[in-house]
Amino acid sequence: MKNVTLFFNIASFRLIQGGFFHIRMIYLTSIALICTSGIGMNIACAAAVPVQSVHPRIYITPDKKDAFTIKLQSVAWAKDAYNQLKSNIDPYVDRHQTDPEWIISRMQMYWDTHYERVYVKGNAFLYGKGRAPVPTVKFAGHRDGATDYLMPSLEETQPYMDEKGMYLQNRKKEGQPWEWVHPSKTGRMIGPMNDRILALAADAAFLYWYTDEEKYAVFVSDIFLTYMRGMYYRREPFALEDYSNSHLMGLATFEVILDHLIPYLALCYDFIYDYLAAHRADTEMITEVMKRFADQQILYGVPDNNWNIFQARHVAYIALVLEDDDCYKDGRGRQYYLNEILNHTTIRQFALKEMVSESFDTQTGLWHESATYSMSVCNDMLDVISLIDNAENNRLLDTFPIMRKAVPALVEYLFPNGRVTAFGDARYVPLRSQPFEMLIALYRKYGEQTNEIELTKVLRKMINDGFYHRNEGKSMFSLFFYVDELMDIPPEEATWHHQLSDTYYAPNVSWLIQRNGRDRQHGMAFTLTGAYGNHAHANGISLELYGKGLMIAPESSYGETYGTRDNQEYYARFPAHNTVAVDGISDYGMMRSDYPYRLLACYPGHGERLLPFEKATFARVSMTEPRTDARQERLTGIVRTSETSAYVVDIFRSARNDRKDIKHEYFYHSIGQGIDIAGHDGREMTLVPTQELSSQAGDMKGYDYFSDKKAVSTADDFTALYRIGLQQSPDVSVRMWMKGFPDRTVFTAKAPKSNAFVKGSIPDELLGAPLPTLIVRQQGEAWSRPFVAVYHPYTESEGASVREVEYFGGHEGFTGIKVQSPAGTDYIFNRPDEGAEMVHGDMRFQGVYAVIGETAGGLSYLFMGEGRMIEKGKWRLLSATPGAQASLYRNGDAFELTASSDIQLEMPVPSGNPPIVFAAGNPDKRLRGVMRQGNIYAVSLPAGHYTVK
Repeated sequence: MKNVTLFFNIASFRLIQGGFFHIRMIYLTSIALICTSGIGMNIACAAAVPVQSVHPRIYITPDKKDAFTIKLQSVAWAKDAYNQLKSNIDPYVDRHQTDPEWIISRMQMYWDTHYERVYVKGNAFLYGKGRAPVPTVKFAGHRDGATDYLMPSLEETQPYMDEKGMYLQNRKKEGQPWEWVHPSKTGRMIGPMNDRILALAADAAFLYWYTDEEKYAVFVSDIFLTYMRGMYYRREPFALEDYSNSHLMGLATFEVILDHLIPYLALCYDFIYDYLAAHRADTEMITEVMKRFADQQILYGVPDNNWNIFQARHVAYIALVLEDDDCYKDGRGRQYYLNEILNHTTIRQFALKEMVSESFDTQTGLWHESATYSMSVCNDMLDVISLIDNAENNRLLDTFPIMRKAVPALVEYLFPNGRVTAFGDARYVPLRSQPFEMLIALYRKYGEQTNEIELTKVLRKMINDGFYHRNEGKSMFSLFFYVDELMDIPPEEATWHHQLSDTYYAPNVSWLIQRNGRDRQHGMAFTLTGAYGNHAHANGISLELYGKGLMIAPESSYGETYGTRDNQEYYARFPAHNTVAVDGISDYGMMRSDYPYRLLACYPGHGERLLPFEKATFARVSMTEPRTDARQERLTGIVRTSETSAYVVDIFRSARNDRKDIKHEYFYHSIGQGIDIAGHDGREMTLVPTQELSSQAGDMKGYDYFSDKKAVSTADDFTALYRIGLQQSPDVSVRMWMKGFPDRTVFTAKAPKSNAFVKGSIPDELLGAPLPTLIVRQQGEAWSRPFVAVYHPYTESEGASVREVEYFGGHEGFTGIKVQSPAGTDYIFNRPDEGAEMVHGDMRFQGVYAVIGETAGGLSYLFMGEGRMIEKGKWRLLSATPGAQASLYRNGDAFELTASSDIQLEMPVPSGNPPIVFAAGNPDKRLRGVMRQGNIYAVSLPAGHYTVK
């Protein structure tokens, strides 16, 4: 064994049961000379290793210290961040001068047992074996974060916890008593308990470098060397029996990505390197532990999702603090480890150059996971690029050009309230500022001013909306990698609208968002989500709905943790989503899913924006539900009735291919206080308690999570009023109309709270509240008898703009909806294919989806979302191309016409004088048509946008 002395004899105070204290000496065998640091702890001696290169160098090099000092003196936010960092750390550093064992004793080590090897079974720590000459680092208690116990503050942490377990508060028991518990019952808290101490040490290391005050170096070295020695003498964890996740474990935790203290260790070493060398610290031991961490990150983990990027970030920190390859006998130094993450693909760690190009969609720029993970990946990938570029000045961003698209593409996740979509395991959080800050800094470094301006507009918008406070909560990293001052942007240009589309489709996650209006209060938006990529749920075709400033039909994210029963049985399954389940058993694999939908049609198209006069949008998608082999199709559209009001049309078809349908159930989870159900005559319907919707009735376990279940059978049309019930802001209600069919049952229930909501994303009074849920059951198939719903959100002060909804048609497969509002009357036509013409009154349509609007003054608009022909009276749009999209909107005394393909317009001209038709914005480019019998003007137009006067 390598000759190295670790601890001197230190008196340790231990709190034992009954409240008594006793002093116990830790005796360690000394096999080499001991050097005293002069502060109550000893630093091991070893042959001094010559300084091979300059330190620090990860964040900054000594030659830049003067410029950095000027920054801290002249840049307000940086000065504030520095002062805050210093005020946070100083009390601990000052205490350490007179009580050095206080902070050390709160590190999670095997103080008594000195385990050399730890053993795990399944996802839990089991026991340890062997006895090292020093206390070793405690391994995590469990892979899953779920626990009955609270993580204590640093001040509340029991010193020297080991042999008796962990002394913690039981949050599940009355009074939350403190009790001893085996580490396997503590979830993930052991790792974070060490992380926070090493984070303090890293900040203190920076302060030592900046101030030259030795008290900071003493504080850091005592913590740092205690940990490094403890890890040097403890081997990697060993999995007993057939543990399928053994390839995921880090040195300190069950997952390599959770070894969060790696950057802190690297920074400690980097900033106090000269101090350690002057005190003859064993740099060979330190670098060996660093390399073990790096090797574990490379050899274990997951190569093709966010893990790869997170692990690469850890290795980058280690690589940059190591010396050149030729300084080590094994030839593995800075160049070796940088090459490992950038260029070398192994079974568990794909080269970043390969991974990034394959996992970001080249067309959209989006990462192949849910939104919050996508933001984290962008953050960590830019961490890696910024760190290496800072050290090498190699324009590393040019090696990963997709990041130039990926960061601005994050804006496409946003609803009008500035929060991201929560499909899969995501939550309703604002955009992360860090990727924008880092990319702005790189653009400024490279002199790319135009790109910098575009991103600064977004960041300024985040600041103006209160989502980001640049002068608060800054990390040490920001002091070195953020620009001193952002560019000045005129207030009217501080926006993210230039990065937003009205339809955005990301096939690599089977997700689409459609916006109709950008205003926070009056804009409406919906998403349709399949199941593709990572951190996905088994949700079929799931809907999110936003209106009146609220997520009125939310996603629910994951359960307490990914591994808990509530997540496995409910949150990641069909019943937790706004979708349709077949026979009560619809299901497939969650987390990594391969069940995307197919986008059949949408308007506007991907990446496009509505013109100012346009009112209607829609998207139509389809998939096969694998458990029951059922074909499912969902068409969702928004129709605007004014600048401040709109409604949503939702038509969901579902049927088993083998025609053995038992039932199809439409789930709609709302926010608010409750649901009132009324018949088509407006009279409230009486629902009675029921024991249905449960596993005892043959449904999947997720149905058991519904409570307060009530039901009524009806074949009639009905309405549902979702009462949001806000007290401190304008109250919002949502009215839904649904077409009736025979063999229908309507249920109301309370669903578990949505974990997608975080503080600020919803009024506090609704945070954590159960979700009022409507479930509509169709016995037999639901293809010719689809779920046809209209949703209209409104505030009580505005009142409802949708006054009445009726239905027309009657032919199999033909769905007609009549919506009346102060703006006029809309007629909505739908069928699942472009078969026979649909006729109603003086209206005809051949296609899949169309909306015709009329007012007392006549035609308001024709919208052919997907079809060949649409007609109202003597007005007609005709395309020779199937699935064409065309619209004609009245705009003052003119009409605006758009078409996706060649189109023929026919219109009445009472005066007999042909209208003027020209390409929009170009009155000189006129097109000629012909007058037909009956004063009908006809003109053929290529795809494009035209004005008709």
